[in-house]
Amino acid sequence: MDNIYERSPLDMLRQFAVHLDAELMESHGATKLTFDNKFGRGTIRLYEMIPGLTAWIYDVTFVNEYKFNLLFSDQRPYYFGYNVKGHQLQKFLGEEEYREISQGQNFIIAGEPSKESEFVLPGGTKYECCYLIVNPVLLAKSRAKSKRRLASNLSDLFGSFEGDSSYRYFGNIDARTGTYARIIVRNKRTDVVGQLLTEGAVMNMLASQIEAHDHNNQTNSFQPNLTKKELSKLTNLGDYVQSNLNGKVTIEDISKHFGMSPKKLQTGMRFLYGYSVNEYISSLRMEFAKELIHSTDLSVSEVCYRVGYSSRSYFSKIFFDYFGVLPSSYKESHDNGTTLYEITYRSMANSTILEEDIEDLVTTARSMNPNFDITGCLIYHRKIFFQIIEGPKKDILQLYDNIHRDGRHSDVNIIYKGFKPKRHFADWSLALLSDKGLLRTKAEGNTNEIDLGPLVGDIQNGAMVSESLWKKVRNVLLANAESRL
Repeated sequence: MDNIYERSPLDMLRQFAVHLDAELMESHGATKLTFDNKFGRGTIRLYEMIPGLTAWIYDVTFVNEYKFNLLFSDQRPYYFGYNVKGHQLQKFLGEEEYREISQGQNFIIAGEPSKESEFVLPGGTKYECCYLIVNPVLLAKSRAKSKRRLASNLSDLFGSFEGDSSYRYFGNIDARTGTYARIIVRNKRTDVVGQLLTEGAVMNMLASQIEAHDHNNQTNSFQPNLTKKELSKLTNLGDYVQSNLNGKVTIEDISKHFGMSPKKLQTGMRFLYGYSVNEYISSLRMEFAKELIHSTDLSVSEVCYRVGYSSRSYFSKIFFDYFGVLPSSYKESHDNGTTLYEITYRSMANSTILEEDIEDLVTTARSMNPNFDITGCLIYHRKIFFQIIEGPKKDILQLYDNIHRDGRHSDVNIIYKGFKPKRHFADWSLALLSDKGLLRTKAEGNTNEIDLGPLVGDIQNGAMVSESLWKKVRNVLLANAESRL
């Protein structure tokens, strides 16, 4: 049985990736685990709606039952779940019998800190499930106006969960919640449009589960007065709006484009996204504005005009309402390096490289990186360099540019790059996976205790350059680093 330590949802997914020997693709706000091996096949996806609210989505078929043991933390998050297809089993530490959570059943679980719960996912059959992971500690810190109503709606429910003991609620079969859960599970898009579709369904699913919990009875099936074809059309609305973002997009334009009345359009949008049409368009503009700030050097004024606003002051007001920070401050925090950035790469050492070259590389890194608040981890194994560097974005980009031009290696391949919420390596550390007796460089910190041998020790030389292999190595390193924070 695999042990999963309850930390952030992303770190928990990394632990699953290690246990299932799976690929992990991370992007801004969305992460996807994929496996097709002896364990089975399928995906587990994450969407972070806001800090403190994450959708965790199973779409898997295991060969045999998959059992894991969840060790609860003192953060005490709550797991709102719904089985779209298939069932699962659950029991807390000390219980003799598993309890079944049936297909179509609402459930809520929270664990006593430092205690455990076993879960069993079915084997030999497709399993689809959506968990909404709610961390009230993080949720309370959100300043975004559009999310405050969520915290307000949850406050009464959290009030009934007071205390440190474990909590479990298994509700009745609930068709209305299932309508939203199916949208979440079966929406495969990971871009901004897909994230908004998922976000709308998540908010509606959570509201439906709270309502079902309060009434403690089966809710009625809910479906708007639209055909499946019409609802399917509306899932493409984001693409239409995106292609017209720099201009004015009206309800009349959209109604004409999709061939349905404004009333049906509004009804369908409320059902799918939880927004009116105008609210949805504003959400899409804001998400793209944030993405432009992340990925370009455009000024705030340029971003404002690019996403279709003519007034910078109005754009700033809407941005603040959505994200709790002014766009100028948000851009400054990224440009001036107050947010963490990571680059992970794999490269091939030149055939003439000597131990002295490695010693020089390590010595230079350990003397220079503290000056720029850069930390990370370096591996040298069978003529391959693998490095994770984290710190202020501008300094990380400059360091990587220097690394890329270093003549001691070639075939530099980026495994991952992007912002990260926290630092994984407190000191500059060197994890050594070297050929026997090749290196005598002292390893700082505890990274030399990480056992990567089973993962790469027997790999054929030709496969050592595989990007997928080093993605798995990254997962192992970060999961182990997380356990020491």
